[in-house]
Amino acid sequence: MVWEPVSFNPVRGIDSGSYTAASLVYDGLVKYDQQMTLQPALAESFSISEDGLTYRFRLRPNLHFSNGAAVTTGDVKASLLLGASDLSPFKSDYADIKTIDIESDRDITVGLARRCQPLISRLAELRILPASLLNSPDHGNQVMSRHPIGTGPFRLARWESGLELVFERNPYYWGNAAQSDRLIWRVVPDKNVLAVALARGEVDVAPVDGRTWKTFLATAKLPQVNSAAPLKVAVFNGNRTIYLGFNLEREPWKQLLIRQAFAAAIDRKAIADVFYGGYAIIPDSDFPVTSWAFSSDTHQSKYDAALAKQLIEKAGYKRQGKFWVQTSTGLPLALKIHTIKDQEEVAQVVADYLTTIGVVCEVETMEYSTVRRSYLQKGRFDAVLWSRSFGPDPECSIVWSSKGPLNFCRLRSKEVDDLIASARLAATKAERKEPYRQLQSYLSSQLPWVFLAQPKQLIAYKGDIQNIQSTDLPQQKGQQNTVGLPWDNPVFNAAEWRR
Repeated sequence: MVWEPVSFNPVRGIDSGSYTAASLVYDGLVKYDQQMTLQPALAESFSISEDGLTYRFRLRPNLHFSNGAAVTTGDVKASLLLGASDLSPFKSDYADIKTIDIESDRDITVGLARRCQPLISRLAELRILPASLLNSPDHGNQVMSRHPIGTGPFRLARWESGLELVFERNPYYWGNAAQSDRLIWRVVPDKNVLAVALARGEVDVAPVDGRTWKTFLATAKLPQVNSAAPLKVAVFNGNRTIYLGFNLEREPWKQLLIRQAFAAAIDRKAIADVFYGGYAIIPDSDFPVTSWAFSSDTHQSKYDAALAKQLIEKAGYKRQGKFWVQTSTGLPLALKIHTIKDQEEVAQVVADYLTTIGVVCEVETMEYSTVRRSYLQKGRFDAVLWSRSFGPDPECSIVWSSKGPLNFCRLRSKEVDDLIASARLAATKAERKEPYRQLQSYLSSQLPWVFLAQPKQLIAYKGDIQNIQSTDLPQQKGQQNTVGLPWDNPVFNAAEWRR
C-alpha cells in the first residue's frame, strides 16, 4: 500500500487507509458479498418490519472477539450507541434509531423514529466492539487506535509505523478461516517504488493505477517468480471520484460562473488517458456507474478553453497582461490548490490548465491528516484536489447534507437536504432513484466540485496468488469486476487470498 492507517478506532480513523485496515479486523452485523448483496455476518439472521421501523437481529451462537472474549448483545448495543453518538462522524447514519432493546443473550431489537432505507447498508460498516472498552473514560480510544479487538478474519499482530503492519489469522473467527496464516501490509509511500517492488517480485499483491500497469508492469519480468506465474491484474469498476473541490464560502469560488469556467478549462479526458492509462470514467457527479442509483441524465461542461475565458469575463473580470483581475477591485483571479502526494501530479496538471487561461494558480502538497484537519475541516482553503469513495448504498448525508462532517466544500442547499431526506424516507429502493437522479443533476449543474475522473480499481498480483477475484461460482465470474469493490477497498476479500 502507498499509505497506512491513521487509527483502528472506527470513529477516529475515517481515512481510506484506516477503513481498509479496519475491514480486516472488524465485522458488522451484516456484510456485502462479492455481488454487493447484503448477507448475515455476526447476525445469524435479521428481519425488517413491513413499516420499516423495527429491525430484529439474532446473533450467531458462540461468537468471540479476537482476544477470545465472548461477543454479547450488550457489545452490539454499546457499538450502536457509539455510532449514533456525537463522538461519531457517522452519527447521521444512525440518527433515526429511537430504541435498542436486548431481548435475550442472542436477540436484539432496534426501533426507529422514522423509516430509514439506508440503515441496513450502514450496519454493514458498524464495527462491533467490546462494551467494556466503549464504556471506559476515553471510550476505548487508547487501546483501539493501535491494538484493535475485533471479530474479523484477521487480528493485528504487529504495527511498525511507516514500515509494515502484520495481520495473522483470527483463531476465533466465526466464519471460514482466512486462507493465509499472515497478511503483511508493507507501507511503500511512493507508487513508483511500489511498482518496482512488484516488478522485482518483492511484493505479492498491490493496488496500482492504470498508467503504471499499462506502461510498465504489464510487460515486467519477475526474476524471483516462476516464469509460468507472471504478474496478472484484476480490473474492477471503480467507486472513487477524483475531484477539484471549492470552498463555497469564499469569493469568487461561490460564483457559479467561475466554477463553470474552471470545469471548461480542464481537459478531463486527457487526465483520464494520461494518469490512469485510459482505465477511468469521466464523471458528471460523484455517483459511479457501479451504483444502482446512477443516472446518465447529467452533463458537466466539456473541455473548451475559449468558453472558460468567456465565463470568467462574464463573472466580472478583465485581462491585465497574462492574467485576470476583478474589474471592481483590481484583485487577481488566483487560487491555491491543496492536495496530498498521491494526487500531486493531477493537481499540477489542473493548475497548468488554469494558468493557461489566465488564472494565477499554485499547488501545495501536504500530508493527508494535515490537509483534512488543518485546512478542509476549518475552511482554510480555496480549492482541494481530493477524492471521495462511494459505498454500495448511495446515501450521502455525510458528504452533501448541510451539516455533513465530510461536506468540506460547505455546500448549503435546502434543495439538496430535502432530496437526501426524501431518499432516506422512501419506502422502496425504486422510490429512492428519483431523488438521487435529481441530486446528480444538481451536482453536475452547480459544480461544488469539478468531477475529474473515476479510476478503475486495478490490483496487480503474482500469478500464483488465487482468489483476488471472486471464483465462488462459475456463473458469477466477472460480476465482481462490474459491481466493483465496496468503497474501492483492495483487501475486501483478502481472507480468501491464497497460494
